[in-house]
Amino acid sequence: MRGKNTLDWRPYLPFNRAAELNNPFVCRLAPDANGFTFEWFDRVGGNMPHTLVWGERDGVMRRQPIADRVVRVDGLEEGREYEFRVEASDGRVSSRRLLRTCAIPEGTSVINYLHPEDGQYDFSGRFLCSPSLARTKSGRLVAGMDLFGHRMAQNLTLLFASDDDGANWRYLCDLYPFYWGSLFTWRGKLYILGLSTEYGNLQIACSGDEGESWSEPVTLFCGSSVLCNYGGMHRAPMHLVEEGGRLWTTCEYGSWGAGSHIPAVISMPVDADPMRPESWVMSELLHFDGEWREASGGVQGDTMEGNILRAPDGKLYNYLRWKTGQILRLRIDEENPEAPLVFAGFAEAPVSMSMFRMIPHGGRWVMVANSAVPAGCNRNLLALFESGDLEHFTQTRALIDYSGFDPAKHGFQYPAYLLEGDTLTLSVRSVFNNANNHHDSNYMLFLRTQI
Repeated sequence: MRGKNTLDWRPYLPFNRAAELNNPFVCRLAPDANGFTFEWFDRVGGNMPHTLVWGERDGVMRRQPIADRVVRVDGLEEGREYEFRVEASDGRVSSRRLLRTCAIPEGTSVINYLHPEDGQYDFSGRFLCSPSLARTKSGRLVAGMDLFGHRMAQNLTLLFASDDDGANWRYLCDLYPFYWGSLFTWRGKLYILGLSTEYGNLQIACSGDEGESWSEPVTLFCGSSVLCNYGGMHRAPMHLVEEGGRLWTTCEYGSWGAGSHIPAVISMPVDADPMRPESWVMSELLHFDGEWREASGGVQGDTMEGNILRAPDGKLYNYLRWKTGQILRLRIDEENPEAPLVFAGFAEAPVSMSMFRMIPHGGRWVMVANSAVPAGCNRNLLALFESGDLEHFTQTRALIDYSGFDPAKHGFQYPAYLLEGDTLTLSVRSVFNNANNHHDSNYMLFLRTQI
């Protein structure tokens, strides 16, 4: 076994499972109401005959020869559990994959799916998380997602590409170790900024071939680990924005176990090299102040997952998740990017306590968020909101409306976005089809709409 310092793998498996790398591998799965589509490869015997073995879960198996790398199975019964595997003619076999058929929300398509009892990625997690989207210079869409699980390592990211504007998706590669990654394009190259693992090191990597291969990751700021509960680096895959001659994004330090997430921003000059740690600076951490709680009506909220925007007063702010109905506003010191953020009050919006995306558009601002209306909604209604002042938002229309379904078992949350003209393209961490709960997502859905 030779050493390796680049980030990409096809696929990544722990060294004690290295023998499985020689087996056929199912790299993408997309079930719907009456069938499923999957993608597979065999890096050892790709040209030899292969057989799909499939059937109802723990039932009688059927066998059919396959040759194409993307396979479609039709004619299944909706709401049933199925399993399948791919066998090579020399006896090598893929891992057993699980799925449940179900209709998907109207207007969406499936980027990827993972059954909550499918153990293929157990070394990292069992649920799809952290959607991220980027468009490369050729027009390719690249979608990222990672694998989380309770008391699991949480350090694997999966990448998929579409060269037909989201109509079809194919597997690109695994990124290991990588978690909570933001894909973005900068000066013609594709980058990903995120963590080595949950609360680990903040790191960045670069791809010169639109996501097919990646550089070694470069550590920008050191973290710790959720396992020690002292806290570490934290960030969702929030956007990077160019303002005032700098490239900005948000981060926090802390953990749930440490009791809080302490907000900050990181930035670099636009003419700097993103792959050089000395290009970047972080603002001093802004610790929680009881004034925020009192100004918010006596209830302490979250301080994470911020959106950096220039407000009508000309100043730059970080708008963070706080609590249902309110958004925390912290002002950024553009003259001194290492200075701590400054408390600037709250914005009002009828949103639930979940991550949101705020997007400037034509002199106004659009927000994609989980609606808190009607009463009882949590994350089962993803909607568009609009504001003319970045202080008050009103809901305009629903994007995915499962408000009539159990909010404990349905969620459409943490949307990644691209806004191109009036077209809003989304990748949505999604929960339905007999998932564990509203949080532990089994789908990554793709959605395009006009705003």
